[in-house]
Amino acid sequence: MSWLNYHHLYYFLKIAETGSISQASQLLRLGQPTLSVQLATLEEQLGQLFERRNRKLVLTERGHVVLKYARDIFSRGDELLRVVERGELAEQRQIALGALEGVPKSILASTMLRIRKISKAKIVVTEGTADDLLQKINDGSIDLMVTDHELNSQNPMVHLPIGHERLSFWKKNSRTADKEKFPQCLNGADFVLPTLGHPLRTQLDGYFAQNTITPKIVCEVPDTALVKELGAQGMGMIALGETTVKSWVRVGRLQLVGRTSLVQKYWLGIPKKLLKDPLLEGLNAEFKAE
Repeated sequence: MSWLNYHHLYYFLKIAETGSISQASQLLRLGQPTLSVQLATLEEQLGQLFERRNRKLVLTERGHVVLKYARDIFSRGDELLRVVERGELAEQRQIALGALEGVPKSILASTMLRIRKISKAKIVVTEGTADDLLQKINDGSIDLMVTDHELNSQNPMVHLPIGHERLSFWKKNSRTADKEKFPQCLNGADFVLPTLGHPLRTQLDGYFAQNTITPKIVCEVPDTALVKELGAQGMGMIALGETTVKSWVRVGRLQLVGRTSLVQKYWLGIPKKLLKDPLLEGLNAEFKAE
């Protein structure tokens, strides 16, 4: 049976986090040659963890997997020391929560309150695009993800419902009135829409077909935060929930065109294998009751 040298794994973690052996050596107060040898020893055991590109270290696919486990191992070790040395309960752990740009702050806040209802864990929020957050989910640097659509992840995820709001159509604030009534005024109008495959886009395409509306699509974008921004800039009409745009309606950047019966849903994404964690199992039970 082969044994893992955790010193070597820790050195690898710091090299991956700093992006170079030289910076890691300064942080660890070890000579670069010594650190290089330790990394080479670990790679002999686990396989190639870095590729050298233009004098830079880039994680291999195997390296990303090892990094995910290294972060988990040493974060658990830190938690163990806190419990033993300071008598803190294991519930005082930290939860890294990712939030997709465009998710209303009220949805995010209510989700955080419900997490705190389950545990006293400290919550650290990171906002970003879907691609950014999926990468963090895959490498283990965030535990949960608040999103406005179900995402395809490298690691299977459970999507639990956390809220919803009614969809309405909006455009840049203007003093000119529409000549036609809603929804006929949408026909032939410039539109900024989510890209094909986004659940919101699927709903909107169905709405347009049902109401015999042919929108003039001037732009398709992958996330609702950009949809909102382009709509406020006047690129075209948009369809989003009222909570999502209320701050910009309040300051006059967007105005209501018409309301629909469509619903924008929001989800909490949890990697399936993490559901064995008692805390996350509690979250699963809490949000499944939605």
